[in-house]
Amino acid sequence: MHAAHERTGALVSGIEIARDGGIACLTLNRPDKRNAIDDATRDALAEAFAGFDAEAAIRVVILTGAGTAFCAGVDLATPGNVPVQSAPPSGTTANPIVTRPRLTAPLDAFSKPVIAALNGVAVGGGLEMALACDIRIAAATARFGLTEVKIGSLPASGGTQRLVGAVGRSFAAQMLFTGELISAEQALASGLVSELHAPEVLMGRAFALARIIAENAPLSLIAIKKALRAATDLPLAAGFELERSLYGALTLTEDRQEGRKAFREKRKPNFKGT
Repeated sequence: MHAAHERTGALVSGIEIARDGGIACLTLNRPDKRNAIDDATRDALAEAFAGFDAEAAIRVVILTGAGTAFCAGVDLATPGNVPVQSAPPSGTTANPIVTRPRLTAPLDAFSKPVIAALNGVAVGGGLEMALACDIRIAAATARFGLTEVKIGSLPASGGTQRLVGAVGRSFAAQMLFTGELISAEQALASGLVSELHAPEVLMGRAFALARIIAENAPLSLIAIKKALRAATDLPLAAGFELERSLYGALTLTEDRQEGRKAFREKRKPNFKGT
């Protein structure tokens, strides 16, 4: 059993970090709060993802939650966690809430693959964080929702934008307008997640998937993630152009030469990220 699965990693301000070869496992660790994100956890997430990006040995990250919840979103019960809305300074129109970085900002800036292992309920900002990950697999007992409409708000960390791409406009509108939670089975059928597993085997599958990814060429993984983002961010013609540009850059790398040589020699390639 993996160290990260056993949850024996380093504890830092609401998160737990463990490493297994080229895999980093980041566990949201406030189970008594259903892993809701307070300011300290938000800062720790930003620092962790920046560190993983800079650490060449890390090829892929797993994001999961402790206990029976993935993440209940922003911790609204923690004093000071949500900025107090007040009149902007004279001569300005800035709103201190609107100008605050998105909860998903560390994931938005991250260049490597991220697997969300959704072990339980993911609502509000928790689901927005999952939507910012590249691959989402879930426990069969998990539930999902963007419930902000029920408190007079709306998802403001990419939820309205990413959900449409994940499940289509009609189902996204239904989830957003009703604020109701959906089951794991509905999440799978809609495309919100790609796999369902029994809770006790979810992390094993997440690590198995991460190991497959981590064995591949790291520069290719980063380039593919850029291309995937372009599929939703750019017009099709611009996406094609970026894809060809990334392909051309990869042909000049040592890993590309190693990959072709290993194929000819019928052996496993030794990728170095160069």
